[in-house]
Amino acid sequence: MKKNKKFIYLISPNTIKKKEEFYTNLTLVLKSGKVSFFQLRLKNETDPNKLIIGKKIKKICKKYKVKLLINDDPLLAK
Repeated sequence: MKKNKKFIYLISPNTIKKKEEFYTNLTLVLKSGKVSFFQLRLKNETDPNKLIIGKKIKKICKKYKVKLLINDDPLLAK
């Protein structure tokens, strides 16, 4: 019988004020190896900011093999 694998699913805040601090903290958390999914949920950011933040977070997630989910923004997901 297979055991269900437990995982942590993180969700971003609606806006990210201190971006470099957020990236540093996200890196530390993902580096632990305990996070399986990260959902980017930027409801209160401009489209240009979403793109900049999304690219950086995508790079961090890829480095630590964490699946990145984009919430409610098909253009950003593309």
